[in-house]
Amino acid sequence: MYTRDTIAAIATPPGKGGIGIIRISGQAALQAAQRLFVARAGGPIRIPSRMYYGDFVDARSNPIDTGYCVWFKGPRSFTGEDVVEFHCHGGMVILHMLLQELFALGIRPAEPGEFSRRAFLNGKIDLVQADAIADMINAQSQQAVKIARSHFAGNLSASIEDIRRRLLDIIAWLEAEIDYPEADIDYAGKETAAMQVQQQTERLQVLLNTYQEGKIFRDGIVTVILGKPNVGKSSLLNSLVGEERAIVTDIPGTTRDVVEVPATVRGIPLRLADTAGIRQSLNKIEQLGIERARVLAERADLVLLVLDRSRPLGPEDRQLLAAADAERTIVALNKSDLPGTVQPEDIRSLGFQHVLPVSALTGAGLDELRDAIEAAFVKGDIGADTVWITNERHFHALQRAAGVLKDLVARWNDTPLDLLALDLREAWQALGEITGAVWTEELLDCIFSNFCLGK
Repeated sequence: MYTRDTIAAIATPPGKGGIGIIRISGQAALQAAQRLFVARAGGPIRIPSRMYYGDFVDARSNPIDTGYCVWFKGPRSFTGEDVVEFHCHGGMVILHMLLQELFALGIRPAEPGEFSRRAFLNGKIDLVQADAIADMINAQSQQAVKIARSHFAGNLSASIEDIRRRLLDIIAWLEAEIDYPEADIDYAGKETAAMQVQQQTERLQVLLNTYQEGKIFRDGIVTVILGKPNVGKSSLLNSLVGEERAIVTDIPGTTRDVVEVPATVRGIPLRLADTAGIRQSLNKIEQLGIERARVLAERADLVLLVLDRSRPLGPEDRQLLAAADAERTIVALNKSDLPGTVQPEDIRSLGFQHVLPVSALTGAGLDELRDAIEAAFVKGDIGADTVWITNERHFHALQRAAGVLKDLVARWNDTPLDLLALDLREAWQALGEITGAVWTEELLDCIFSNFCLGK
């Protein structure tokens, strides 16, 4: 439950830094600032949104640090309450000393996401915007940031609320018809209402269609580089990442464990995993790495199967090709700078559509490989002004609402008006859960518990 007490937390990441920020929110925020901060210009903090320079002190007026203090007067603040921020040097010892002084004044530690939760409960943001804050913090690509910014600007919420308003108009019409049973049913109005329900169902489907790509931009693609030893897996990873992240030698079995590296290809975040070369080995450590590689490949969204084009296919190559899922595998024929023995047609004849000659040494074919990765996951038929769905919670609520409406349209003419209104209200409430127009404590706990302490 929402309480009116005052909370505080460190709002900057753990570790050393030039600046550390403590955020305080609640009725006692300004009073705490007056106790622990002494402005160099003299006098108390009086002007909201003004940055004051001065000294932070403890309860006995002993100096702790020098920095800045700013007060945001509620409701014109992030949380809608009085908010104070201490901007001091970014050492954890200093930050914790200040926190302890705040706690001694009766201010309690903030729970994860509690500042954003208060912002929602005070009407400063809706739940889509709250989710967008977390998405901006955790974004792995520029496209993910753009989508999160769009959500925070209210574009998704506006679409959802417009659909809800139109459904509510239909509900109101149905209930008016129910309230006057002595009058004949307005069949023309009922037909018009059915068309409007169909239109909103189609709008929901358009949103649902963006989820698979939206989720990719938000969460990234788990991509496993697979192949036998010395085919150039680590070299290919380094080429895609743009720096030396995996050790490259001509000694078979150099990579004995999974090496995971983030990369971005055509705006798509990849979680690249270089794996141990697949071969028969008596080395227990290498065996564990090979088994890990196989398990990871089974769970991956995309497998880059690397073959040495300059040598005939060996038993390990053929085993990998036989075990691969062709739908989610791109075969990279590496060492295309050398005379070729294996041809793309040889691999395509085995059922693989995406087969590309590349050279991790010279960079030849890498742009085509990036194009193939993009084409495998991005349709390219979604406009620049598209409202995206990236959040699983939003997707399931939309699915639930769309399912109710589709079923409703199918049985519209054979269903009593009161049952139509009941089902429409179910869809309307499901959409309300996305924006927070409809919420429970359990829903808020689920959303905000994943936030960091200072957000």
